[in-house]
Amino acid sequence: MAEEKRKMVELSPEEEKENNLAVMAHVFPFAIWLTMMVWLDNPEWNYNARTLGGIALLVAFRPWRWYPRLKLKNIPLGIGVGVLIFIVWVGLETPWMVEKAPAVTEWYDRLFVDLIKPFRLRELFDVGGGVMAPFEVIEEGPHAGLHVYDPNVTGWPNFWVHMFGTSVVIAVIEEFFFRGFLYRWMMGSPFFKIPMNKLHWPLLFIISAFFGIEHFEWMAGIICGLAFGLLAIKTGDIWASIIAHGTTNFLLGLYVIKYNAYQFW
Repeated sequence: MAEEKRKMVELSPEEEKENNLAVMAHVFPFAIWLTMMVWLDNPEWNYNARTLGGIALLVAFRPWRWYPRLKLKNIPLGIGVGVLIFIVWVGLETPWMVEKAPAVTEWYDRLFVDLIKPFRLRELFDVGGGVMAPFEVIEEGPHAGLHVYDPNVTGWPNFWVHMFGTSVVIAVIEEFFFRGFLYRWMMGSPFFKIPMNKLHWPLLFIISAFFGIEHFEWMAGIICGLAFGLLAIKTGDIWASIIAHGTTNFLLGLYVIKYNAYQFW
């Protein structure tokens, strides 16, 4: 009841102005990033454009203005959570798991991957030499049989731009949107005055579900959302969840290259 009354409080013109600015600073980078994902469909340069565009958006909107600086003591915890979520993300689909427990991998794939195609396995594609893989490859030319994001196709400089984009830029954009803005905005306004360490279990699950279904591996995404959300709440530090998110994505990128697992990219 107290929360309902607080939500009904009318903001002063100054508070309304700052609140609108804060909302735009958190929402626009995320919305424009998603738009670029849809419209920039040329794999040879789209991630470079999205990375550079994401940096420009963050510098322009500066969502970190409404947060205290990173607490150094939270860095190890952020890295640890990031490593744990990386294991969750790939664990049931690793080559070792496929070899030792193929039935587990199969049913994980059927039940918890690709929400719009329940009970179906990932679609497989012929990548040459009689090998089937859960991602498409270039069919003709000097790079035939390779994925469009393979460093041998893009070049290593472009690969590292991609890695920076997924490990830093998107981690910052998504954490400010999901954990910094959306979770607290659903509690009231102005959202930036609601403490980061305020725990609201129903909203945490809702935001984590929303975050999860944004990803192809939706169940791993929900677990990821819960972990990053609880980390931000426990520490009261949005930068801790950003570090965790970036760590997971960086390790995922290395895993993709090491095991030719481009379905995760």
